[in-house]
Amino acid sequence: MSRKFNQDSLVSLNISNDYLRVLLFILNFICFAGIGQHTSNFGRFSIAYPQGCAPVTIHISEHDNLGTISRQYFYEEGAIETTDTFHTYTEPGRYEVVQFLGEDIQPKTDTLIFEVLEAIPPALSIFQCSETEITVGFSDEYYDYYRVWFSETDSVTYVPGDGLPTYDYGQSNGMIQAIGYFNNAFASCPDVSLSFNLQSLQPLNINSAEITEACLDDLYLQLSLSTSPDPLTLYSVELQMNGATFETIHQGKLTTSTPSFHLGTDLQIDEFCTRINIFNPCTETILFTQESCDSAGSTTKNLLESYATYSGDDILIHIDSSSSKEVEIKRKYGDGAFSLVATTQGDYTDDVPPGARPFQYRLIQQDSCGNAIDSIVVAPPHIKLTDRSYSENRIQISLSPPQNALGSYTQSLLFYNDDSSKVLETNFDTNILLPGGLGTSVHLRVRYSYDNDLFILSNALTEAYEITVFIPSGFTPNGDGLNDYLELFGLPTSDFDIIIYDRWGAPIHQSNTNPVWHGEIGKHDADEGTYLYRLTFRLENGELKTQVGTFTLLRN
Repeated sequence: MSRKFNQDSLVSLNISNDYLRVLLFILNFICFAGIGQHTSNFGRFSIAYPQGCAPVTIHISEHDNLGTISRQYFYEEGAIETTDTFHTYTEPGRYEVVQFLGEDIQPKTDTLIFEVLEAIPPALSIFQCSETEITVGFSDEYYDYYRVWFSETDSVTYVPGDGLPTYDYGQSNGMIQAIGYFNNAFASCPDVSLSFNLQSLQPLNINSAEITEACLDDLYLQLSLSTSPDPLTLYSVELQMNGATFETIHQGKLTTSTPSFHLGTDLQIDEFCTRINIFNPCTETILFTQESCDSAGSTTKNLLESYATYSGDDILIHIDSSSSKEVEIKRKYGDGAFSLVATTQGDYTDDVPPGARPFQYRLIQQDSCGNAIDSIVVAPPHIKLTDRSYSENRIQISLSPPQNALGSYTQSLLFYNDDSSKVLETNFDTNILLPGGLGTSVHLRVRYSYDNDLFILSNALTEAYEITVFIPSGFTPNGDGLNDYLELFGLPTSDFDIIIYDRWGAPIHQSNTNPVWHGEIGKHDADEGTYLYRLTFRLENGELKTQVGTFTLLRN
């Protein structure tokens, strides 16, 4: 499908880089000063936004009107409660911010959820319109909108779907900077800068054009070009089949001198002609056209049993054993272009970049002269976490199925512990209740089973299965109504036992019915000092949990 470039719909706003950053600072300052947009469940506190790119610092505004009582905050797993009203998150994830009130107010806690997003630099692309003019676009839509700077004084806001912004530098080189933003989020996401040097636009000559057949009669157009494509030029590729009208099969950049284009299945092609046009996206005009015509030849299928599967964190590319010739393996993510990662005659393990993104692979079988005689696109299954309920240990996932020509399959879910000594297999579902009995970390993959005992695995998700009861680090049983007793917060069951020890390890208090201690040993007040506790409780699935720690008793 061709992409429409609409220069007339562009709305440009010129604003200096420094001015914009000052404006964002002022807006954030206003939010931090108390006009929070993301409020806790009971409205006692708020932060400016519900999300932001890592690293991001949140500032809490308090709204409870309860005077000078003690307020403490718990920001993330592994941290301790603090009176600080600010915190910096460095890792992507969903975090629960908990406020604890130092007064006997019910409920004593209030919470909100803050999401830290992956800081991915914008996928900025530059297209050349002339020797001095360019247009820009983004190859993915990770962000809600972008700010693009052409110079210190010229910039524009771009929303995906709008007309692409253009700019004439008046010279052949320049630099572009872009920052991605999410709606209703902190302005903490990364930027990207690209410098460029524009060349004179030149036509591409077609050395050869061939129709190749992949799996299940899936056809591709394989080209061999006289020179390497210019990385900033926008090309359109047109195909005429059996004397019909030309149709555009590609519009965008070309990254190799041997590009391949998917045509579809169930096509009968006897003769075909191919055009490569150099396209001016600013004026939507064609500058140069080169054409080549040929007859479609026969191909041999040798890659039908090839597939991709996860092997640990890597991806194993299995090459059909009937293929005895060299195979090029090219990889891509999303709408990007395929790039060569290996040439092999057997299986290949791809050490993919971190981030657990869905990858596709194009396998191209070549003869001894380097001509492509067969190709197929394969991909491993890929799962992604879309929602998480910590109270129920329930998750929601989305799934991208595998790509191959292996035929029918059955799906199942595999759960396993850290050392894979325990493995559970259940029916596939996207709404998943994490099973107990596998420890504090549950690993999950989707398994595809085919004939001949062949199976393919997805990437792994690792989710914590850990319920931690919050016990304050200290309390003051002095009768002033503030922190007068030690209370267990978030105890998930009535089947529990807590034992409190003095500093010498002697038990001084034990209860399996009351999760509160008033600081007494029998009928006498306990001395000030540090005490130890041991808490055991049994979950609904029968798993016994143990939690130990210390706290301080103060009376002044």
